[in-house]
Amino acid sequence: MRWVHRYAIGGAAFAALPLPVSTTAGLAALEVHMLNFIGGVYNEPVGNLRSLAAGGGLEVMGAGLKLVATRAVSFVPGPVGFVIRAGIAAIVIESIGRAIIGYFEHKHPDKVFSPAV
Repeated sequence: MRWVHRYAIGGAAFAALPLPVSTTAGLAALEVHMLNFIGGVYNEPVGNLRSLAAGGGLEVMGAGLKLVATRAVSFVPGPVGFVIRAGIAAIVIESIGRAIIGYFEHKHPDKVFSPAV
C-alpha cells in the first residue's frame, strides 16, 4: 500500500501542473506502471498486451474524469482548479491501486511482500 500512496501523490502532483497539454496520457502511463510494479511484487508480470489494454482503458476513463473535473472547477471561483484536479487524480490512483492489490491478494492469498522488488 505504501507504493500505491506514493503513486497517488505523484499523480496528484502531475495533475496539478499547469501544462498546456492534457495530462490524461501521463496519468494513464503512471497507472499502468503501478499495475506492472504491483504485479512484480506478486511475481506475476503483467505483460505487454495486458499493459496496453489497461493503458487504453485507463486513458479513456481519465478523459471522462477530466471532463467531470473541468465541469466541477467551472463552478468554483478562484484558482482552486489545480487542487481539485490533484485531489481527483490522487483519489482515482489510490482506488485503482487498491483494486489491483485486491485482485492479486485474492489470486495469491498467502503471498508475503518481497522487499527485493
